[in-house]
Amino acid sequence: MLKSSYNANGLRSVPVEEAVRAVADAGYQAIELSLHPQHIDPFAFGPADADRLSGALERSGIVACCLAAGADNLLSDERFEPSLIHPTREGREQRIDLIQRALDIAADLGVPVINFASGIRKPEVSEQDADRWLREGLTRLIDHCDGVKLAMEPEPGFFVETNDHAISLIDDFASPDFTLAQDLGHCRVVEEDYLGSVARSLRATSVIQVEDIKGRHHYHEIPGDGDIDFRSFFRICREQGYEGYYSVELYNHSDDFDAALKRSIAYLQEQYDAAAAA
Repeated sequence: MLKSSYNANGLRSVPVEEAVRAVADAGYQAIELSLHPQHIDPFAFGPADADRLSGALERSGIVACCLAAGADNLLSDERFEPSLIHPTREGREQRIDLIQRALDIAADLGVPVINFASGIRKPEVSEQDADRWLREGLTRLIDHCDGVKLAMEPEPGFFVETNDHAISLIDDFASPDFTLAQDLGHCRVVEEDYLGSVARSLRATSVIQVEDIKGRHHYHEIPGDGDIDFRSFFRICREQGYEGYYSVELYNHSDDFDAALKRSIAYLQEQYDAAAAA
């Protein structure tokens, strides 16, 4: 069976408990929770909130496979800022604190993985400084792990935007708590050989986010509406023994999430079965 998940940032128009029910009712095995004021506010989320959310998961019969900690607007009006490579120490500290809060929330909820990103390198920041500050932040985040894994997600336009860059960091740290969150659509946008990139990086991957892409334009399409070769993708994952979840990320389809939920799982299961048959 396809280990299917759906990212809750595609259901931000409803409360998190309702999002859990909707994902379960559509036939998914898991949900990828997300830091957002509508669902999990890292500055206000407490034990009572954790109990309510855990209860909703238990009643629905699905698990939370990951907590997305990208949080584009929780720290400022400038999206994704301040980041782990922000020009000021104060800014970097804010992002480190946010990711540490995500690690703590994930531990309370029993979520095994959080994903996060490097952030955008501003023009006044050199590559050397960005690399140094990122590594300093990663060291502190790895030290903060307590049964929850970090998974770096490469993002188009960010300092770390390719799987290979993320893998080089993961190999340098050589920590079982530091892994990769692949995003298939992002691979398609930034990598010439996106399926080759997927294959090279599976050894360090703890979760894969999926969406379709048209013409390498960074806009998340419902699987089946773009150019990605999902059958070959699933064949590669099966051949290499990937056993993690495939988490659909359609944050830009939240206004019609019911159709996005149903169409996505139907198409992905079809392509997964075809890959298995081949």
